[in-house]
Amino acid sequence: MNHRFIPVRRTQAALLPGRRTQFSLPTAFLILLLLLACHKTTPSTPIPAYSVTAAINGAPTSFNAIINVDSTSTPGTVYIVAHADSANLTPLLEITLLSSTSSAALKPGTYFFSDTTGSNSALVGFTNWQNDTAIQYFAVSDTVILTAVNKTNLSGTFQGTCQYTADSVVSVTNGQFIVGWNEQ
Repeated sequence: MNHRFIPVRRTQAALLPGRRTQFSLPTAFLILLLLLACHKTTPSTPIPAYSVTAAINGAPTSFNAIINVDSTSTPGTVYIVAHADSANLTPLLEITLLSSTSSAALKPGTYFFSDTTGSNSALVGFTNWQNDTAIQYFAVSDTVILTAVNKTNLSGTFQGTCQYTADSVVSVTNGQFIVGWNEQ
């Protein structure tokens, strides 16, 4: 059997003068195969881009400058706070999801404002900057549909009415969110 040898040079520090190390072609192929088999691959499931969008009084608005999700401050409550402007931090939307008890996990479904049946409920608030003052519009009537819940993401849709005074109302429609979180 005739083997073909491929000379491989080592660094001079590892070699004695005049010596060369040789590998047979099958050995070189096995080394290459081993190196390729050890190559790590990245997961094929992409991480979704996080976003919160809604129409505020009919004007489409993106609240993607800063998105915070807090699921640890108040047991059984998840706060999603999304800012449209990272410099002034307003306007901003706050979506609050409340489970029926502090130990109940969030589940996909419809969450209504001020639920009186003891079920899960939701609040949608809006804050805007006017005349050097942050004006907070509180939830009046809201619906949040939580479409997906897993250990790393929440997603859903929302709509509602927020009020500052009797004659200062904000309509929030066509709301959508997908946010990262750590399920507690």
